[in-house]
Amino acid sequence: MEWLVDTAGHQKSLSDYLRIAVDDVPLRIIRDVIRTRNAKVDDIRITGDPILKAGQKLTVYWPKTYLQTLNTCMPPIVYEDEHILVIDKPYGLMSQSESSHAVGNNALDLIRNALNQREIPPETCVLCHRLDVMTGGLLLFAKDADSAEAGLSAFENRDIEKIYTCDVKGCPAQAHAVLEAWLRKDERAAQVSVTDYPAHGAVPIKTGYRILKSGENARLEVELFTGRTHQIRAHLAHIGHPILGDDKYGDRMLNRRLGLRHQLLWATRMTFHTSGILAYLNGKSVETVYPYGKQTDCGG
Repeated sequence: MEWLVDTAGHQKSLSDYLRIAVDDVPLRIIRDVIRTRNAKVDDIRITGDPILKAGQKLTVYWPKTYLQTLNTCMPPIVYEDEHILVIDKPYGLMSQSESSHAVGNNALDLIRNALNQREIPPETCVLCHRLDVMTGGLLLFAKDADSAEAGLSAFENRDIEKIYTCDVKGCPAQAHAVLEAWLRKDERAAQVSVTDYPAHGAVPIKTGYRILKSGENARLEVELFTGRTHQIRAHLAHIGHPILGDDKYGDRMLNRRLGLRHQLLWATRMTFHTSGILAYLNGKSVETVYPYGKQTDCGG
C-alpha cells in the first residue's frame, strides 16, 4: 500500500501517521511492520520509527497473515447470468492486485476462487473495469473469453453507463450540470489536478451531476462521460464541492470534525447499451443501495 505524505502528515512519526491514515489497522500490526522493517520511505527501507516529511512516498507491506483477515469474504453478488457477474465491492478492497503482497486480497481473486468452487475455470474470469480501492459499488466481471472481449470493449466505448452517488461538502448552486475541464496526472504523487483550460499533458474530462438532497452538505448523483483516474473526486473538488471523507482532494479538517475516515462515494447503477454476445443486456440496469443513507451535515 502506498501514500504520498501530505502536509498534514508532515513531522509525524511513521507509526503516528499510519494510525491516522489507516485507523482500522491494529496498533500491534503497525508495530510489527516497523519492527520487521516492512516499510519504505522514498523506496528506502526504514529503520526504527522515522519522522516523515511532506512529499515523501511511503510504501507499507502488511503482514500476509493480516491481509488474509481483510475482505476475504465473498462480496455480495448483485447480478449473475451465464456470461457476466456483478458484485457490490466494499470500500477498502482492491479491484485487482498488482502486488504479490496482496494475493487473494482483491475482488478478482475472490471471484475466481468462488467460481473455482463451482467448478468454473477461474482463469476465464476477467475484470472488465476498475474502481479505486476506497470507492465501493458495482464491479463487472466476465465469465468467459467472448464475454470478456465484449465487456472490455463496452467500457472502452462507453456503452455501459456508470452512475455514482456521493456526499459532498456544501451544495452546488445549480441543481444539475455537465462539467467539462482538463485533468493532468502526476504519477509520482499518485494524484491528479484539474484545470479549466488545456495544459501540457492534460486530457479532457466530462462529469455530470444532479442534486439528490440539498442541505449544508449535499448528496449528488454523478455520471462519468469520461473515465479518468480520480475523476469524480478531483472534478468535484475543483468546483469547490469535494467528496466528504476524501482527504486527498477534500477538506481534512471537516472530515475529522464529521468523524469520516473514508470517502462517501459509491458506484450505485450500471446500465447496459450493449450488442453482440451481450446484446441481451441492452437497456438493463443493475443497481445497489448507497450505504451512507444518513445525510452528513456539519451539525451532526
